[in-house]
Amino acid sequence: MFAISISTVLAAFIGYALAESHVVTMTNNCGSGNPVFLDESDSSFQGPKTVQRQLLGGIAWLDGFKGANCQSSGVNCGAVEFTLRNDAPNQNAADFTLEAQPVNGNHQFTYPMSFRYTGGGTCNGVSDNCPSLGKCPNAFTDPTNGKPLQCVGEDAGIHITFC
Repeated sequence: MFAISISTVLAAFIGYALAESHVVTMTNNCGSGNPVFLDESDSSFQGPKTVQRQLLGGIAWLDGFKGANCQSSGVNCGAVEFTLRNDAPNQNAADFTLEAQPVNGNHQFTYPMSFRYTGGGTCNGVSDNCPSLGKCPNAFTDPTNGKPLQCVGEDAGIHITFC
């Protein structure tokens, strides 16, 4: 009986040690709209939060931005896409999407955007900025030409700023 108790405690400790935690924070300096995101595991609009799992295929935009018809997944507006994960090789990635083709979401430059990794060891502080359409060289303007900003680190978070 005593061995079962130790096994149970050990299993719980290992499970806790392997748990993922990714903090997503967002700032809106644009004067209208609400910063939201969704991801492959949760298609409901979410505000800033801590996610206790892999965050795959995340996309953030300003919902209700005045003067634009921003729809789910940032359709018709600019968006930040991101993946945060702890499993090997602990690859985290984020980029801007400005893919204006309707088949790719009709993402348009609508407002300045930036992101910065938080936590995650060597990821901490790594950032990219998209202040205007002409000054967003790493953005995806079609599915093949962008450059995601990648880093390796466990429990990386992301802070996204609009305007």
